[in-house]
This record gives sequence, structure tokens and C-alpha cells, in this order.
Amino acid sequence: MIKKTSVALGAILLLLAMGIFIVPNALRAQDNAEKEKSVAEIDMEQHKTKQFTIDLIDDVVFGKLPVKSYHKKVHQNGANCELCHGVKAPTTPPDTRNCANCHGTPEDVAKRTEKLEPNPHNSPHWAKELPCDTCHKEHGKSEFYCKNCHHFDYQVP
Repeated sequence: MIKKTSVALGAILLLLAMGIFIVPNALRAQDNAEKEKSVAEIDMEQHKTKQFTIDLIDDVVFGKLPVKSYHKKVHQNGANCELCHGVKAPTTPPDTRNCANCHGTPEDVAKRTEKLEPNPHNSPHWAKELPCDTCHKEHGKSEFYCKNCHHFDYQVP
């Protein structure tokens, strides 16, 4: 058990060192060779590298389920399952009514997408009653359910 912990700790330290020290220095050297970049551009690249390292540690080293990038802050990098699932250690998919806590009621969501033709949140078949997780998959690739029969060109987050 101690050996496994030591190996995991070593891997974490190596990844942190790469993300915090080695990779940003390599980026700076590359920047000097190519063109002058603004301080903001350099900071943004360094931030992306650090965030990639943090995500790698979360997803690979600790084996957490992937979380969509736009939900990382509310999920605390995948550690807050209770927010959507209602329990700390879920064994079943969440009740999609929990989506309304942040995104509003199905009526609210349909109103925000009313300019899309057809409105994916107010269909002629399901109205506003189709569960969110029919299309939106937090821990995997989202799929547009209506494409099973129709040829709409929507990108589902």
C-alpha cells in the first residue's frame, strides 16, 4: 500500500513540476524564437498548461470521471457529485430535475433557445418534457437525440 501511495505521489509531483516549471519555461523559449508575444498571451498559455496538468491529475491519476470544462468550477474539478446526483457517492444517473437548480426550468431553457429552428428544447414530439440527460451527457459525449430520425445540424454541449 505504501509503495502504491509513493508511486502515485511521485507521479503527481512529476506532473506538477512539468506543468508549473518545465513546460512554461519551454513555452517561453519557443516564444522568444518565434515572435514577441504580449504578457497576457504568455500568461494565458501558461494558465492553459497548468490547467491541463491539473485536469490530467484529476482525471488520470485519481481516476475521476471526466467533467465538461464549463462545469469544472461548479463541480470543484469533479469532486462534487452531490450537486447533480443528490448523494456523495452516486451509483445511478442524476435526476435531471436537478439541472433546473442552475439552468432554470424547462420553460426557461426553451425560451433561451427559441430562436433556433427547430427549438431543441421545445419539440413537437416531447414539448418541454424530454429529460436533459437524453442529449446532454456530463461524463461522456453528448448526442442530439432528434438525429435518430431527423437531419438537424446541432452541436450539443
